This record gives sequence, C-alpha cells and structure tokens, in this order.
Amino acid sequence: MSRKNQGDVETSILVNKLTVKDAVHLVKTEGGSLSTGQIIFRVATVLIVAALTARAIVVGQANAWHLFLPMVGEYLVLLASLPVISLILHDPKLRQDARRSLSWLFAIAVITSLWIGSRSFDEGTSWITQAKVEFPRFFSWITSHQMHWPILGAMAAMIAGLPGRVAAFHRHGPPFMAVGLGCAMRLVIPLLGCFLLPVVAAGKFPVVWVIWTILLLSELGALYMHWDLQRRLAKRGIEV
Repeated sequence: MSRKNQGDVETSILVNKLTVKDAVHLVKTEGGSLSTGQIIFRVATVLIVAALTARAIVVGQANAWHLFLPMVGEYLVLLASLPVISLILHDPKLRQDARRSLSWLFAIAVITSLWIGSRSFDEGTSWITQAKVEFPRFFSWITSHQMHWPILGAMAAMIAGLPGRVAAFHRHGPPFMAVGLGCAMRLVIPLLGCFLLPVVAAGKFPVVWVIWTILLLSELGALYMHWDLQRRLAKRGIEV
C-alpha cells in the first residue's frame, strides 16, 4: 500500500467522527485487540466485582462513598506495580511512568501523614498513637460494610490483567496504561446519569444503587466500545 493510500485509510471515518487512525490509537492504548477469552474474563471480573459490591450494599449497608473504593484499589495496584515492571522491561518511557507512580505514592503517604498529624493535634496525642487509632478505624469502616471483598476482587483482577498489559506494551510500546476508554466511560456514563437526578431527589430510587448502576454501565460500556472498535477495524483488514 502506498503512503498516499495508507494516509487515506488512516484519515477515513470508521464510526461517527472517529477516524481509523484514532481508533487504532485507542485500541492500542487499551492493550490491543482482545481475544474472546480475554473479553469473557474482563466481563466476568466486572460482574463479580459488581455482585460483591451489591452484596456489600445489601448486607453491609455500604453507602455511595464506599462504591469508589474498588477503583481506588485498582489504581493503587497499578501505581505500586509500575516501578517493579519498569525494572524488568528497562524502557525509558516506562521509567518515567514509574517515577510518576512513585511521586503519587509519596504524595498519598504525605497527605495521610498530615491528616493523622492534624487528628493527633486535635486529640492531644502523639502521631504514632493517633495512627494506631485511625488505621483500624478506616479498616473497620471498610470491613464492617463488607467492602473488603469487592476491593480485593478489583485488585486481583488488575493483577491478573498485568501480564496482558506487559504483552501489549511489547507489541505497541508506551503508554503502559493510558487514560483511555475505561476512564472516558467513567466520565461519560455519570454525566448521562445526571438525567436521573430528579428521580433520586424524589426518593424513588436510592442514590447508592444509582451510582452502582452507573459504575457497572461504565465498565461494560468501555469493554463494548473496545470490542466494537477492534471488530470494525478487523472488517477493514486492520489488525491491532
């Protein structure tokens, strides 16, 4: 294929206003084309975490704030794993991501230390004494509402998906994990969920279940978009 023809293909519209080039970039940053088994695995993990979260709502009376903890667990796993992976892959750009991850982890540690320091000042106790109070209190806030299971499930799913991310990094290069479809859907679906605010305000549907539904739809929506894009590209003979 000549450069001109290749350029025409890349700038052609794949779906709506999305060009073939942009679609290829999106799929690559999401780890490349997924096999049927990988799609089934991701859907299964999303549904398992959603089911465990629903159990926490019913059994543990988890509130709306609890529902975001599985995502926090995922990001903590990613932040902690990037420095280790960078030592194995020896890629300059991955080292930059690893340094940023360490910076985020350091910032989290500093903010946590300052918060405990402010609590120790209010209570008139030492930092260590207050830390021994606050950490068990936070742990109890999670476990008493049965949220430890969905958090562990989300973290396990992230760890299980890391080998696939490493393989995709070898095929396509950086970024190791971009702000792609998953993050976009976590923004778009909640915006669409704003149309449900009148129903929530009327008390017809608990807000915790609205947020649970929004988060589930965002995860499944991101997977569907990934599958749909790779399917459309495959029909044009483009393998990612």
